[in-house]
Amino acid sequence: MNNLPYNMGDEVCKICGNKQARYNCPRCNILYCSVECYKSQQHLECSEGFYRENVVQELALRKADADAASSSKSMLEILQRMEQPDPTYDQDTSDGSENDPEGEDDELDSDDDAQEDELAVRMQGIDLDNAASVRERLTDTEKEEFQKLLANGDITKMLPEPSIWWTMEYKVDLIQPATDLRSEQEQRLLKACPKVWQKIPNLSELLNKEPSPTVRHNIANVLAAYSFVYRYFLGDIQENVVEAADCLLAVCLNLKKGTVFDSEAMAVESVTSECRNEQLPTDNNTTKALMTDVRVLFSGPKECGQKFKKLFLLAALSDVRNILSSASRELKQIASKDANNATDNEINIDVSDLKHVDGPLLKGCLKKLDFFLAYANSKYL
Repeated sequence: MNNLPYNMGDEVCKICGNKQARYNCPRCNILYCSVECYKSQQHLECSEGFYRENVVQELALRKADADAASSSKSMLEILQRMEQPDPTYDQDTSDGSENDPEGEDDELDSDDDAQEDELAVRMQGIDLDNAASVRERLTDTEKEEFQKLLANGDITKMLPEPSIWWTMEYKVDLIQPATDLRSEQEQRLLKACPKVWQKIPNLSELLNKEPSPTVRHNIANVLAAYSFVYRYFLGDIQENVVEAADCLLAVCLNLKKGTVFDSEAMAVESVTSECRNEQLPTDNNTTKALMTDVRVLFSGPKECGQKFKKLFLLAALSDVRNILSSASRELKQIASKDANNATDNEINIDVSDLKHVDGPLLKGCLKKLDFFLAYANSKYL
């Protein structure tokens, strides 16, 4: 879901007011024409914020030692790629001079190793998860290249791809040995998916009449929001569970406001619309991608038989429930810490940054998730 340039028609740059707009800022949605306008003083606060939020923050969220090593490698790869010129950027604004491909290739090949060595030396001994420290070691040219990558959306292509459990290929033989032990195929499938909540109530305990068909559409809204949040946090939801819960509630109107949807398409499109309202990254393919994910979650893993048909759906809803439940517990710990004036840094969350998540809302959402899980586990779905 990258923010790529798109056709603005006859719109004029909202920063300089002179040239035709070629891009829109994925953070504030202002239309602009070039990197110069994107980096202008008028837009500086937003561009700097976007730099922090969409690149460094996602890498800095990796706290474990193994993840820290991985994120350091990712940051170095980004910085090293910044050393390479972008031959396609702003071709229409070039001076028209002819290039010498052979000469350029020879020069780049001979300089590649030296550039990487020099960059590694400059970054040696600093915390690559610290945005300010990294930025201080960049040259003016590197900073400009970084801003170009932000402006045209290419920076998101350099971030690590999340491991998305519902898009993996699974296969469980329909005929299994007569044993109480699960086969290796079943173990692999169950290990890859979030654990299904073990206390799913019977639907008849919660509802004494046939449920409305709109329940399925409302579940689709939750699944689409879950898909977006999972991808946005690169799969590291439990590392940032309060922020993930806040983001999920921001884009899921059914959980946030109790909105009822008349169709699956409307439920999914709503998530994309709320992402735009929250200035979260979307593009023209976002709705299509979310719709694909929702259908996969509803249909379950292929080639695994009827036994696991509902596994993806129950696992996804259980994961949503776990996110909201964990966020609720952390918020209570934060409140207790504030009340006791504790000084430890075990929980480092600025509650003022949270726009949507709060205790009462989370409590209501957990009850709704119990109902959705009961419905998903019933004969009606």
